[in-house]
Amino acid sequence: MNGKILKVSSNDLYGNVDDRMVAVFAAFNHKKYMNKYVIFTYDGEFAKKKLYYGSLHLKEKSIVVFSVNEATKAFIDAFVDSYLTDSVNPQEYELVDISNMEKIEIVSCNERDFDSLEILDQKSIKRVVVNEEETPKAKRAFLYILLIIMLALLGGITYLYLFPEKFTTEYEQLECNAERYNEEVKMKYHSYKLYKFDKNNLIKETSIVDTYTFSNSSDYMEFKDNHKETEYFHINGNYEYDDNYLTIKLVYTEIPVVDNHEEIKSYMKSEGYECNEGKYYE
Repeated sequence: MNGKILKVSSNDLYGNVDDRMVAVFAAFNHKKYMNKYVIFTYDGEFAKKKLYYGSLHLKEKSIVVFSVNEATKAFIDAFVDSYLTDSVNPQEYELVDISNMEKIEIVSCNERDFDSLEILDQKSIKRVVVNEEETPKAKRAFLYILLIIMLALLGGITYLYLFPEKFTTEYEQLECNAERYNEEVKMKYHSYKLYKFDKNNLIKETSIVDTYTFSNSSDYMEFKDNHKETEYFHINGNYEYDDNYLTIKLVYTEIPVVDNHEEIKSYMKSEGYECNEGKYYE
């Protein structure tokens, strides 16, 4: 199977917690531009007939999703159509293995109306099938267990409603942005850094996206066609080209020079970054 059910890892700066599950139908690589994408919907919300999609970034055991531009939607629609009819062209698309992924972070995404979610689910995700030949005794036992579970869930939901803080923990995070200059490529670039902290306000996780925008298509294509990213950028991360906007994005992590919230905040401001405080929940 190409898909998997994953838990949403909320990245909401406004304190909203999203604990839904997501049915990821497929992740794939568009070979022409070497960009990765993912198609999914929220598990249990098939009646809404909404298919969600976006660019795919793999971070440890997480899938990170960002929205895509209008031109990219055509590539994704073409993949979905061929995937439904088992006619995916291996010269154009390559399925990405997500079997080891455990959660999904939806920073932003696109959506479209879609009537064939059940078909995508059947083709992509292995579901538990209930044996229809159960004996009456087994069925009664199942109903009894189900009643106990429902009562336990009702009690748990009531407790969660009355004491929500018992089930989630609030942590600090810091988002920093700056316009930087790379001496090697002689270009300005936008630097975005996300820092997540643990209960002791020590660094737990970092996520960095550097976006370089070329001034003309000839320089961009010469850089891309000759794979100059390996020559100029000595970073262990993902390189994503976007022909529509003449950009290359470097998605990676780093070990900060300091490890606690206040020191990182002070250091980033001294480096010319504008930083915004936020929260995340686990």
